[in-house]
Amino acid sequence: MREETGSGPNASQRTTLDIILQSSAVELFHANGLAAAPLAACRVGGLQRYHEHVALLNFAGPGFMGVLTLSIPDAVCAVRTGNTSAAGETAGIFDWMAELSNQLFGRVMNRLAVFQLSLKPQLPSGMSGPVLDRLRKRTPSELLYRFRSVRGDILVTLDAPLDDITLAYSGSADVAHSGDVILF
Repeated sequence: MREETGSGPNASQRTTLDIILQSSAVELFHANGLAAAPLAACRVGGLQRYHEHVALLNFAGPGFMGVLTLSIPDAVCAVRTGNTSAAGETAGIFDWMAELSNQLFGRVMNRLAVFQLSLKPQLPSGMSGPVLDRLRKRTPSELLYRFRSVRGDILVTLDAPLDDITLAYSGSADVAHSGDVILF
């Protein structure tokens, strides 16, 4: 049985976070030529979290740490790359997925900026899904976002104590947009 994320004292806030993540993911997948439709978000529990390849991105928020993962099935990766059997192709898949997780997190972070929630990402990394599944314990706060595609479900997990945060809409945020040049 799945526990939907939209129940409890912070249901509207959780729904807001779910919509932000799901719309950001669909937008990103579309920009990369992947047609995917979001399914209802749920607690991970005993459900599958990762496919063979996964990208992991740790991040920090005000008083908490979190993890976002992105896992795309081999059949979807094969369409994108043409072949996943060679070692060089596997490294390319890890790089591509790490970059996608970084872009996904950036989109989510920019959308949360108008709610006065500042998140700081670390560098993403790609790795084997089965290995990560053995290394990372499942937690009650871990959420699963599934996106249906023709060749299999794309999986995104978010593990952070976001039920304890407060979103305060400000109406404006100074964030970079796609294509903006950022000088350091």
